[in-house]
Amino acid sequence: MLRLLHTFLSLPILLACSSGPAQAPGQQPAASASRSLPDPGGQELTVAFYNIENLFDTQDDPKTDDAEWLPGSEVKWDDAKYRIKLSRMAEAIASIGSGGPDLLGVAEAENEAVLRDLAAQPAIAARKYQVAHVESEDERGIDVALLYDPAKFRFESLKAYQVDLPGEDDRTRPVLAVGGKAGGEWLYVLVNHWPSRSEGQQESEPNRLAAARTALQAVSEIRSQRKDAHVILMGDFNDDPHNASIAEVLGARSAPAQLPAGSLFNCMAALHNPESAGTLTYQGKWNLFDQIIISESLLRPGAKLQYVSGSAAIHNPEFLQVGGDGRSKDAPRRAIYRGEFQDRGYSDHFPVYIRLSTR
Repeated sequence: MLRLLHTFLSLPILLACSSGPAQAPGQQPAASASRSLPDPGGQELTVAFYNIENLFDTQDDPKTDDAEWLPGSEVKWDDAKYRIKLSRMAEAIASIGSGGPDLLGVAEAENEAVLRDLAAQPAIAARKYQVAHVESEDERGIDVALLYDPAKFRFESLKAYQVDLPGEDDRTRPVLAVGGKAGGEWLYVLVNHWPSRSEGQQESEPNRLAAARTALQAVSEIRSQRKDAHVILMGDFNDDPHNASIAEVLGARSAPAQLPAGSLFNCMAALHNPESAGTLTYQGKWNLFDQIIISESLLRPGAKLQYVSGSAAIHNPEFLQVGGDGRSKDAPRRAIYRGEFQDRGYSDHFPVYIRLSTR
């Protein structure tokens, strides 16, 4: 049975934070700094997702298993490495869109403080990102969040939907639903980080099916309360576009033509090639776990907020790749490799993005 977490609004403005109770999709939020901004219109938005691979601070959190990211750990995590990691992540984010995307979903952030530190990095500080975040129940302490430019997206509501995993006590990340307005239209962004395949793909599949059902329930609730809303699901789904969680439970289609009203379109599906293209590699094959899926309403001709056809992309510039002449030269250049910190590393995933036009 789906459990809805009644969370608190999380809106840090770099070093400041105002908070209030989370709102249902149809309710008005508590007053916040972004409320006074004019509703943007007549522009193009870049919407992205990035698994930023273990962005942890150096402080011990007794509520989570963060021992791997403390000064006494194998990687000897310390403030200098943390600052390098922040700088590298900001460098990668800044290369998406114009100095960074307008909306950015992230996975594997330890807490709200590291997200504020990330938003304050010189490479992206000019975007003045605000953060929609909820502390999750994940045992490792990794969370999902949405960073957004308040000049492009007017925040309205935040809810976290807890995923109940079948037959076990493990805890995972919630589906984070962030509602607001872009280009005068209601837009809800659902940020996901579904359970991993660490126990094996088939063995762990029921967990991702449960996460997919939770995400679908969130979409259904949003539509029941606000029928005119557009929806974007983004995240590290730990499944490829053809897997059952995406293709069957969500029903996300891989072709945009003749979509039924209320259906979902997977913008990224056509980009996946196990031999040559994806967002991460495993045993010489490419997976496309990082995806952006949109509601059919964003494809309608004449819509005020509309998906830019063909804009979906895997963001893999050379500086994010391993490089060299080896077999893995095109793979993401990760920050931790074989237990050692790489000061020129970024993440084990490439980011993905789409563009939306507003009229």
